Amino acid sequence: MDTKPRIFIITGLSGAGKTFLLKTLEDENYYTVDNVPPHLINSFLDVIRTSNVRKLALVSDLRWKNPQELVNSFLSIENNAPENMEIKKVFLEADNQTLMNRFRKSRRSHPLGTPVLEAIEKERKLLNEIKNISDIIMDTSNTEPYEFRKNFLMRINEGKRTLKMNIMSFGFKHGIPEYSDYIYDVRYLPNPYYFTDMYKLTGLDEKVRIYLEEFEQTHKTVQILEEAIEIIMKEYTESGRVEAYFCVGCTGGKHRSVYVAQRIYDEMKKRGFDVILQHRDIDKE
Repeated sequence: MDTKPRIFIITGLSGAGKTFLLKTLEDENYYTVDNVPPHLINSFLDVIRTSNVRKLALVSDLRWKNPQELVNSFLSIENNAPENMEIKKVFLEADNQTLMNRFRKSRRSHPLGTPVLEAIEKERKLLNEIKNISDIIMDTSNTEPYEFRKNFLMRINEGKRTLKMNIMSFGFKHGIPEYSDYIYDVRYLPNPYYFTDMYKLTGLDEKVRIYLEEFEQTHKTVQILEEAIEIIMKEYTESGRVEAYFCVGCTGGKHRSVYVAQRIYDEMKKRGFDVILQHRDIDKE
């Protein structure tokens, strides 16, 4: 059965982190829209009903200079929420000093004008009614971006792991992968390429596997990489990262790197990680 479309409608105080939160959700594969006019929020919901978009996040706030229209839109969603959608209203706030520091640092003006402190206090009062009906309220005062991201993702995913692991084998002679967090060079392992009965095989073939497993350094390499990657994944999860890329390279990308990447993939699946495997150069000469 199809799950309901999941929608986050984000508002809150200027400088509280709405744009950052939208980028966080974009990294989680949400379709995102910033600065939506309040009167068009329901139109976006209507589009979702007839589209294949399952994850939407949008920001609507006082940049449209019509506080009552914004309040009315949120009240309308509160009172007439479609049953076939999972809609969460998110409100971000921070204390006055934090917001003032952020405006000073960014050198941007407050949408309600100056002095900044008066504008912040005015906005806080205007949006209080929306805050009271919001499903998620987060105070970002004195919070580092990575901590904010981690806390929000843990909250909306009920503490479940969201970090995706990407493992790729490749050949150095075909170029280093365009994007990677870590590159592991396994060209020091014995090379099946030089044996006529394994030249045309790959690291997925049993004969190549048996050959490589005759050597102690093969087992040590795989074990060390598995433990290192698990430690890295733990730290990335704590910091709120959503994806990690681990690339294993040998000369041609057909034998040693394929074998090692496959071993790591199989083990990480057993350990419960959300992992994707790609053998980039396995079919290249």
